Amino acid sequence: MLQKNNGQSDGAENGDVPKDADDGSGTSPGTDQVVTARRRWLALLLQDRFACAAVLILIGVALCAVLGPLLIGDLATRQNLRDPGRSPFSLDHGWAFFLGSDSLGRPVAARLIAAAGTTLSVAVPAVLCSLVVGSVWGMWAGYHGGWRENVSLRIADVILSFPSLLLAVVVLYVFSPSASGIVLVLAVARIPVYLRTARAESAELRSRLFMDAARTFGTSNWASIRRHVAPTVLPTLLTVAALDFCFVMLTESSLSFLGIGIQPPDVSWGLMVAQGRQELQSSWWIAVFPGLAIVVTTVSATVLAAWARLATDPGQRWRHGLRRGGRGGLRRPTGGKGARQSSAAETAAVVAGAEHGPAPSGPEIEHARAVPEAAPHPPALPEAEAEPAPATPESAPAPAPAPAPAPAPGDRASTRAGTLTVDTLTVDGLSVDIRTATGPVPVVRGVSFAVRSGETLALLGESGCGKSMTAHAVAGLLDPAAEVVGGQALLEGEDLLALGARARRRLAGPGLAIVFQDALSALNPVQTVGAQLAEPFRIHERMSRRAARAKAVELMERVGIPEARSRAGAYPHQFSGGMRQRLLIAMAVALRPKVLLADEPTTALDVTVQAQVMELLLELRSEQRMALVLITHDLGLVAEHADRVAVMYAGTVVETGPVAEVFGKPNHPYTRGLLESVPAEQHKGSRLNSIPGSPPDPRSVPSGCAFRMRCPMARDLCATHRPVLETTGADRAAACHFGKELADA
Repeated sequence: MLQKNNGQSDGAENGDVPKDADDGSGTSPGTDQVVTARRRWLALLLQDRFACAAVLILIGVALCAVLGPLLIGDLATRQNLRDPGRSPFSLDHGWAFFLGSDSLGRPVAARLIAAAGTTLSVAVPAVLCSLVVGSVWGMWAGYHGGWRENVSLRIADVILSFPSLLLAVVVLYVFSPSASGIVLVLAVARIPVYLRTARAESAELRSRLFMDAARTFGTSNWASIRRHVAPTVLPTLLTVAALDFCFVMLTESSLSFLGIGIQPPDVSWGLMVAQGRQELQSSWWIAVFPGLAIVVTTVSATVLAAWARLATDPGQRWRHGLRRGGRGGLRRPTGGKGARQSSAAETAAVVAGAEHGPAPSGPEIEHARAVPEAAPHPPALPEAEAEPAPATPESAPAPAPAPAPAPAPGDRASTRAGTLTVDTLTVDGLSVDIRTATGPVPVVRGVSFAVRSGETLALLGESGCGKSMTAHAVAGLLDPAAEVVGGQALLEGEDLLALGARARRRLAGPGLAIVFQDALSALNPVQTVGAQLAEPFRIHERMSRRAARAKAVELMERVGIPEARSRAGAYPHQFSGGMRQRLLIAMAVALRPKVLLADEPTTALDVTVQAQVMELLLELRSEQRMALVLITHDLGLVAEHADRVAVMYAGTVVETGPVAEVFGKPNHPYTRGLLESVPAEQHKGSRLNSIPGSPPDPRSVPSGCAFRMRCPMARDLCATHRPVLETTGADRAAACHFGKELADA
């Protein structure tokens, strides 16, 4: 029932997905989608009266440019010296003379029509050439960064150091003025504008989570640029192109006005202004009407640029529809105010409250110091899992919760129920440094843990302890400023840290996947969720577009998205927080990974949705027999859903073991402090315990034991000797000089 209610609230938020977007009829889905897209664009255009007027004006100018020669013949160049300078607004001599004639008796209206073709034949090719070359070059440079980006920017700086108009004047004075020469000069001069714009947008996008998510499925560089960077950068580039069209047209007019642009007998609006400037007092219409044509066309292009920027951005398009009241049938809300409130509740942040009961089932760790865990998220690795999923969760041999034996960190294999069980993922001595101006700063130091198929291992600790950084290092998604300086990450015996980029792409998805904590950032905002869920199948299984979409719909249904077929065409912003998290899970498990890293998958979700998300993760773990690494702050979540736990502090693992044993009898003072900080029944009316101080800054970790400044058991030994992770019992280990003492107490 809870899941059904969530679906209904999501449906309210998904108001702007037309009913005809569903291709479930089975007949010509591609054609139906094209027709629906056209209707959306037309409806959006009709909502803006200024944009409609601008489009009509530009269509009129384009028709004049294309059909003008057939309509006017040689009227634009035919001279009538016996009757020059006719006044405008008279039809006595035919429509061609309605705007008057010039000093040679040539009709101004006919010359305006002929000039439209000449002006557009310069402006349009120049803008298109600079747009294509500059945007592709800029996206390539921004996506790769490094020397490619630096060289590209230096070239752009050199070109921009010469003003466009001055460069055109010099070149056209040296060479013979011609339309093709003007196009070439203006195209080259405007390339840096698009290059710098595309580079800036691409450089910002390359560190976004949805870009990392694309790389985890093995997407190549050019495919990532084409599918993820280009659609996101396109709205800005179209706006720049529309404004640049105005600039190029005005530049051509200025060159023609100076006499080095379009040469007679050809005619352009700028040339007409230049020829009529000397007769402004006696025959004002000769220069005014072509000047008005320039102004009206440039203003229309500017208005269209603003509309195009809005229309090509799905998020802005959605808000525009709400502001305009949903006219034109674009938006079909189904839920009203109540549904909006339900969706808002689903995406609300978690409030850390008291859970009454024993200490192991306590709530989330509260800490005032919120340190960012790491850089971008996602996965990128191993081999395809060929093992079919059991039909039901009950048929999967799920491991027994706490009492089940588990290997200590670093073990490669262990015995369970009399059989040899090999760890699916083994992290051994992983160390990560961040490069800074003052030298490398260690943020992860010698982290070791192991997890088996069908088992859940929790990485637990305060913010800034290195949990997410560890996951990113394993997945090969570290920020460029961070680097792995030691250790191994073995996926079924293969060291992921030693793989090259191409090998990672081949092994990505089927071997290792990740669920991020910020679903809205991890999903591409300008692609439908169906397209994003279909991408792994198209990359790894070479499916057709239709077959991949069918698999995407099947995945959405499996993770509990209601009306999955119709909602596959919706965008991420049209889903509530809980539904977006379900979509991320669906994307992560699409290729049945051997290991799933869940990086705080319940962050910013209300407690009801948290329970649904965790239940879904555990069901999928049992069905697909995958190993689950759960990164969280929530002690209650660990106690209820994890089999084993690795407690981290200051970039190191300080205690590991089965959850029930670690929570029942912690062998490290830090673990004990976390458990004592949990509000419980016995704390009512008394002061809540807390760990004094804050976790150390990675740049100034204390010598010896990193926890000694906050530890109630600290002694002189702790200041001089750093403890190592040592066995304290069966399947138990702790990095404390007094771990044995705590275990025997």
